[in-house]
Amino acid sequence: MTVVKRIDRPAAYAGDVRRLLAATDEEFVPPLTAAARREVSRTGGTAGPTSIEGYLADCLDGPLLGAVDDDRLVGFAALREVTDSDVLGAYAPSTHVSVLVVDPSHRGDGIATRLYEHLLDSPPAALPASALSTKTWHTNRAHIAILKSLGFDCVERILDDREPGVDTVYYARER
Repeated sequence: MTVVKRIDRPAAYAGDVRRLLAATDEEFVPPLTAAARREVSRTGGTAGPTSIEGYLADCLDGPLLGAVDDDRLVGFAALREVTDSDVLGAYAPSTHVSVLVVDPSHRGDGIATRLYEHLLDSPPAALPASALSTKTWHTNRAHIAILKSLGFDCVERILDDREPGVDTVYYARER
C-alpha cells in the first residue's frame, strides 16, 4: 500500500530520489540534464541545475513529500518557498512544488493527486500556508488535468520558454 507522507529525513531517500529523477529525465521538457534547462524561467530568477546530481541536491535541500510503497519511494514532490514572484502575483508567498515525479510503474494510481491533496490539507509548517504553486509545460496534459481538478488557476504562460512551441505555465491556488 502506498502511503503519502512528509519525509523528515530526505537524505535517507537520496538513492530513490536519484533513481526517479534518472528514470524520468527525458520526460521533462527540456530534459533535466539538457543544457537548455538553464534557460527555462524560474520563480527565483536563478538558473536551474542541468544534471541529476544538481536536481538531487535541490530536492534534498528543502522539504520533501513522498509516496512510499514498502519502504521504497515511488513518487515525490520537492518543495520550496517562493516569497516574491512577478509570475505568481497575489499567490506569493507560496509553497512551490519545484519537482514532482512519479515512478512510471506507479502512474495511474493517483499518486500525484494524493501528493497535491496532502499539501493542500497539511501544508508543511516551515513553508507558507496561504497558497500552493507549481509550473509545468503546456503540453503536460496529465499534470495540468490534476491541477485543474484540484482548483488551481493558470496564472502565467511564458510562450516558447521550454523550446519553440512549448510554453511554461504557472499554476497556483489558495489553500
